[in-house]
Amino acid sequence: MHEEIRQVDTLTAEIGSCRLPRRRSPLASRLDLRLSEGLCLRDGLAGSTRALLVRQLLRALGFDEHRHLQWRMEHKLVQALVLRSFVPESIPVTCGLSALPGRHDSRELRQFLACHFPSGYVIKAALGDSSGEISNGNGSDLASIGLESAGPRQPCSLLDEKCVVQERVPITTEYRVHSLEEEVIEDLTFRRYNDGSIPGEREAPNAFVKSLLRRLPDALVGGSLLAWDIALQPSDSFVIIEVNFSGFHRFHCSGYFHDQHWGACDTARLLNHVARTDGVEVSAEPDAPDYPIENRFYMETAAWQFRHRGLAVPLPEVCIDFRTEDELAEPLIRQIDQFCGLRRRGPVDDALELRLSDAIQLLPQLAASTRALMLRQVLLTFGFDERRLPFWRLEHKLSQAHVFRHYCPDSLPLTCGLDRLGQGVNPSDLRKLLRERFPGGFVIKTALGDTSGNEIHDRTEAALSWIESGGRYMPGAGRLTDEEFIVQELKNIRREYRVHTIEDTLIEDLTVHRHQGSVRPGERDGPNGYVQRILDSLPAGITSGSNLGWDVALLQDGSFTVIEVNIGGIHTVYNPGFHSSGFYHHKNYGAIYSARLLLFLERTYRCRIAVIADAPEYPDEQWFYSEVADWKARF
Repeated sequence: MHEEIRQVDTLTAEIGSCRLPRRRSPLASRLDLRLSEGLCLRDGLAGSTRALLVRQLLRALGFDEHRHLQWRMEHKLVQALVLRSFVPESIPVTCGLSALPGRHDSRELRQFLACHFPSGYVIKAALGDSSGEISNGNGSDLASIGLESAGPRQPCSLLDEKCVVQERVPITTEYRVHSLEEEVIEDLTFRRYNDGSIPGEREAPNAFVKSLLRRLPDALVGGSLLAWDIALQPSDSFVIIEVNFSGFHRFHCSGYFHDQHWGACDTARLLNHVARTDGVEVSAEPDAPDYPIENRFYMETAAWQFRHRGLAVPLPEVCIDFRTEDELAEPLIRQIDQFCGLRRRGPVDDALELRLSDAIQLLPQLAASTRALMLRQVLLTFGFDERRLPFWRLEHKLSQAHVFRHYCPDSLPLTCGLDRLGQGVNPSDLRKLLRERFPGGFVIKTALGDTSGNEIHDRTEAALSWIESGGRYMPGAGRLTDEEFIVQELKNIRREYRVHTIEDTLIEDLTVHRHQGSVRPGERDGPNGYVQRILDSLPAGITSGSNLGWDVALLQDGSFTVIEVNIGGIHTVYNPGFHSSGFYHHKNYGAIYSARLLLFLERTYRCRIAVIADAPEYPDEQWFYSEVADWKARF
């Protein structure tokens, strides 16, 4: 750790000497955050467009969204070491994981960690959301990170670390506290893992964060919107777990501001805080109805601003749309049927090179990890149009369900838009209506983004409770893609699979369990055969150039159903950018799945594909390309 401390000393000296204001000048007049003026900020959002309003607010306050990230404060090792320089007693001991085998044989790593972290430790990814930490007091998951077989290696810099080891601390309750520059936003503190408002508990965690802010340098505090994850210990003292910095590493902010249920409520608290602090009106103005998802969020935020102030909420009149969803889907299906291309392109009969140096220009439009870069590069090399299927908005789960059920009625469960079902219905009667419409049960999911999984029943109940409590305005129905939530027939699921296809062909050895466990010999035959039958029923308008990840469920009665289909390509609405199945860019196994994909493409399109890692100035991407080349050679 001495080398890490030496490196961070240079950084903390730079931060400490940076002469930037600790606090902005207050607003001098009313601030109207008009959606029409904020739409230009949609590009570059890292997640949901529900974060757009926060980004627009920070711009209006004059914050530089690149300011803190020039020091890479989003990197958990850098962040922990910097914070320990200023508040050393308030953050657990944290060090880079990869540096440790450089000084100790990898076979002795468990013993080393046990010796140096006697109270236990957790291993976290250095970048990204780490709430799902590897909770190993015994290091049992080190092999999955690739360290057990790793030889000695010493990162050149702190930023080379992919994982960090952090001292385990005893935790009674964990809180998320939000601060804007040197002030804590008093009513934006919550328990991290429990629902509900906690006005009586906020005083202590808020006071702890205030004490930290007073000790941090101006350069870290000024222009900051921070989300502090802090833990109350059995000793009644607090400790920092990590801090989430808002800013542009694609634009990120606390997930509380773009939560699918309470994002508008929490964003309204932020706007009201600025209004109270500056003594002016700050309002969200929904003035872009052509962008219904964003317009609704601005409308709901404005309504919550009134509720938080104890004022009556002015709501627009609900307009009833009597068209059926099948009628709305008909024009889209006609467009798909009019597509004149081939179901699958012909053989390539050539040797192809995937040079990392040629792919660097494709990095900015990746929606998730840069481990998806190779997939995007190879599909473009094959001439696939990455915008064609998203142009029809097939990533929207309601549009998708109607299209796939049109060509194969037993492919997806019955799926409806929540707003159309609930038109003119009192929120307190919605649950009864849904039970009548779906007598076998139902689930509620967001129409965009990742929503299925083991927590879907809890999410459904949370959505219903949220609506029944008046948390969501039911605006009436419009286009299929205006729907924010879908209601889907409940299925009695035994196990879920992810099945991968390219155009009209299955990648047979890329069918895996969605959640856990290895696939047994012969187990792939059932889900693969089911998806192939659906593929055979689909027109060229869907199969041509497609890159799909199918979530398929084996039901208790032995039959199969599709839960949803992950549409690869450039999405333009939710988390804009290039999307693909997450298995291709999985942090542990993405290289293996990508190598199998390349071998499939060689067999299917009669070509040879060479992977060339030739851009060492991009170390993460260089490593991934090298790993794929290595796994491809092994297979």
